[in-house]
Amino acid sequence: MKAAVYADIQKIRFEDRPVPGAGPGQAVVKIKYCGLCGTDMHLYWNGDPVVKPGHLVLGHENVGVITELGAGVNNWKLGERVVIAPPGPCGRCYFCLHGHSNICVKSFPNTNGLGVDGGMAEYMHVGDPDGMFHRIPDNVTWEDAVLCDILCTSYRGIYVSEFKMGDNVVVSGAGPIGLSAIIFLKMAGARHITALQRSAQRRELARQMGADLVLDPVAEGAGLAGKIRSLYGGIGADVVIEAAGTPQSLEMCLTLSRAGGQVLNLGVAGEPATVIQALMVVNELSMKSSLAYTGEEVDKVLYYMSAGKISTRGLFSGVIPMADVVEKGFNGLKKDKALIKLAIAP
Repeated sequence: MKAAVYADIQKIRFEDRPVPGAGPGQAVVKIKYCGLCGTDMHLYWNGDPVVKPGHLVLGHENVGVITELGAGVNNWKLGERVVIAPPGPCGRCYFCLHGHSNICVKSFPNTNGLGVDGGMAEYMHVGDPDGMFHRIPDNVTWEDAVLCDILCTSYRGIYVSEFKMGDNVVVSGAGPIGLSAIIFLKMAGARHITALQRSAQRRELARQMGADLVLDPVAEGAGLAGKIRSLYGGIGADVVIEAAGTPQSLEMCLTLSRAGGQVLNLGVAGEPATVIQALMVVNELSMKSSLAYTGEEVDKVLYYMSAGKISTRGLFSGVIPMADVVEKGFNGLKKDKALIKLAIAP
């Protein structure tokens, strides 16, 4: 089978590999689509101290068809369409037992595309089908199903935050996570949503997703915080969501919340940000971070899709062949801000 291997920073190597087999308690999936994630972009362009280049097949946003089941796997059938959702929980550690399998101590090495080979290949081995498989309803398209990762990440972040119906919210960053957050904020009854985004194309997408006001934070400059306070009763937003993944965005978000409000950190910047403790203490600001999601979030998002409760229009940008993952994938997403989610078809 063909596979795209993370050979080194800014280097993908295409290999012919044997089709994996399923041992006891395991499964094999024929990949339909593998979403190209912001994490993949970070690995390709910058590297990561944990994910070592050389032999890993990338891809952790995977959907496909079950082609092989190992002995003891009784809850699944050959030919079923599934979302294969990270992280790969152990089910036994403190965090798994307390409902936080997304931060399982063993999740990273068990996650396809990060710790073990992922979905940028024709077939993928899955070590824990019961923990990672989620059935795709018949009326949910492949294109919608491959969006589960970004939708679930945003859904969980909002769910564990202090957001409540009727709140005023600012979302910094209208990329895949920020746009997904706007979808769920609208669905959950936000009173008013302001989206902050430099790219004109993405500002328009934020409007389409339901943002009530869209601003360019660079154009607003030093007057942005004052505008947000004036917009929201002179005090600021109830919840501010950082989804741009830059230190500058996080620093800005801390100035936009009302006293006693919350900044929800969904971005994953690798550089340090300046946090002024006095600002947080005097205003009693809280900060909440959220990583990925659990299986419960995947099932809920698939239900919302199947029931027509959310629209993903504008999130899916198209399918590219695996051979074009560098030029049309990594390079394309970096250059063209109108692109949101690309899927690779092995």
